[in-house]
Amino acid sequence: MSSEHCPICASLQLSASLTGPDRLHHGPGTFSILVCSACGAGWTRPEASAEELSSFYPEASYGFTLERGLRGTVQKLLQRMLFVYVLARPPLRAVAQLTPGASLDVGCGRGDLGEALVRHGWRVAGVEPSPEACAAARRRGVDATAGTLETVPYGAGTFDAVVMRHSLEHVPDPIRDLQRVKRVLRPGALLAISVPNFACWERRRFGAAWFHLDLPRHRTHFTPRALQLALERTGFDVVGVSTSGDLTSLVSTLQYCTAGRLLWTSALGFWMTSALGLLLSPLTALANRAYGGGPVLNVVARRPIDGRS
Repeated sequence: MSSEHCPICASLQLSASLTGPDRLHHGPGTFSILVCSACGAGWTRPEASAEELSSFYPEASYGFTLERGLRGTVQKLLQRMLFVYVLARPPLRAVAQLTPGASLDVGCGRGDLGEALVRHGWRVAGVEPSPEACAAARRRGVDATAGTLETVPYGAGTFDAVVMRHSLEHVPDPIRDLQRVKRVLRPGALLAISVPNFACWERRRFGAAWFHLDLPRHRTHFTPRALQLALERTGFDVVGVSTSGDLTSLVSTLQYCTAGRLLWTSALGFWMTSALGLLLSPLTALANRAYGGGPVLNVVARRPIDGRS
């Protein structure tokens, strides 16, 4: 039992239950997750400095270079089709239904989502640690700035919507980042979050081999209860909580279980993994419904209009 307090619910009931290596990029070291028995959140240990955190992300991991020629054309077409689907599903459906305004994509990467929002009429700013990824995003119409919410000074009440699509799990202090997000949202504006669902059956079944654990890059591991508590603690009104499937999750997890690594790592490999996941999707959808939800946790929250801090 750890003597640390859970940063979300302040419980002292934290214990190490998962241990594993960096299966994605094969970096050195072994990492543990302290799990709170009260809210279910997990915290990757050992703690890491800003310099150590940046070392967990090889430049190749950003994938900011798009393919060229026929392969690139097919890739762009598939991405457009993917984000038509993504914007029609929770949590981004809530953003897509708004009158377009100013939005912030936290962890914008090379601008895949930002470009889709621009096509819907949004003015999209992005924040992303990789300068190279930001350059790629800017070429796609996203006003991307290299840095983090801590280092990039956005003005209070600047945005009509903020999207954190698989970014909140990467920060060691999610409460602080949610406070920063609340400050830059105008009153009544929406926050859409997607993170891995630490409570899903895939994580419970496969443990440290679950693909979306992504040690050591994922610093915080959210259950639905933990994420809702974090948002309520920072003054948000939670509008909706749901889970969803992920075509790559189970197929990638099975590769970790059998080979200890991903067997298909190229852009083509990603689409092959997705295609196999699509074939398995009727079975995974049944399992998700029967055993506590899918591998992705989606939450929509709103900054209150009444001025609560």
